Amino acid sequence: MRRWLLVGIGLAVLLAGWQPAPKEPEGLALVRVLGVDGAGPVVLTAVCGGEDQEGDLSRGQCAGTDFEKALEGLPWSGKEELSLTSVSYLIVGRDVELEHILLAALRNEELGASASVWLAEDGAAALLADCEDPATGLELLARQGIEAPTVVEALAALYSGDGLGLPLLTGMGDGLMLVDWEEWREFV
Repeated sequence: MRRWLLVGIGLAVLLAGWQPAPKEPEGLALVRVLGVDGAGPVVLTAVCGGEDQEGDLSRGQCAGTDFEKALEGLPWSGKEELSLTSVSYLIVGRDVELEHILLAALRNEELGASASVWLAEDGAAALLADCEDPATGLELLARQGIEAPTVVEALAALYSGDGLGLPLLTGMGDGLMLVDWEEWREFV
């Protein structure tokens, strides 16, 4: 009896550490990259994909009077329903109201605070349109040691007045390339 108890505890410990890779629920595409352009109207560009999504590169695009309105319509803007629960990368254009977007992302139950924030040299929609799988490209940049601030870190930097440096991206063939780091300022 004691031996079975030890085996059962051992199995429970092993199984507790095992986590399956995220899979798409039936009929949902998990958005990994969210692009934001404009201060009003706001255009959102959503792209699925990445190494953990087995080649699903679903896309969607939606516009709204502000970030929240555009976000409301985004799930139904693609060929399948888009879920924002897996957004890892937030790419912004120079013409956005960054503080407003970061606050809205923190308040949104799906988006949250852990997505990294990147700056698109020629606009997020244009950058994402030219890149086949931006999530994989951004994962590669992260493995190379390029650490973009998270939503929380970016907002803290804006509020502290210390300055916010964002990695500036441009398209390179069907991939992404880091141009430089750029100090954020309201470009509008």
